[in-house]
Amino acid sequence: MKYEVFEHIVHQLKKQSDLEHEVYKVGLDISNVTDGLHGIITHLIAAYYGTDGEETFSWWCYEQERGARKDMTMTDQDGNLLCETMEDLHAYLEENKTDDYVIKRPMTEDERLKILKAMFK
Repeated sequence: MKYEVFEHIVHQLKKQSDLEHEVYKVGLDISNVTDGLHGIITHLIAAYYGTDGEETFSWWCYEQERGARKDMTMTDQDGNLLCETMEDLHAYLEENKTDDYVIKRPMTEDERLKILKAMFK
């Protein structure tokens, strides 16, 4: 993926997140409306970068707040800092992308019932 496209996606996600937060502050929870779109974005990122790539992307965007949190870092096994900037994240994802993503099939009613019964034994 070209960096310019990647950067645009990250900025659009930030704008959407900020908007949802502002709407929530006035008492409206629109998560039921936006969850489907977030799911689509997750699928697209995972399909392009792989399962680990999507997890890294989501962590960097949401937990690490797009590079803003300096108390959370991503390092390799030797302790070298990775993904400090958006450019770093893009380069990391491009270098490490896989095609291992598979859409999970929905559970059947029997599978759901089995899990619930196991939970409440």
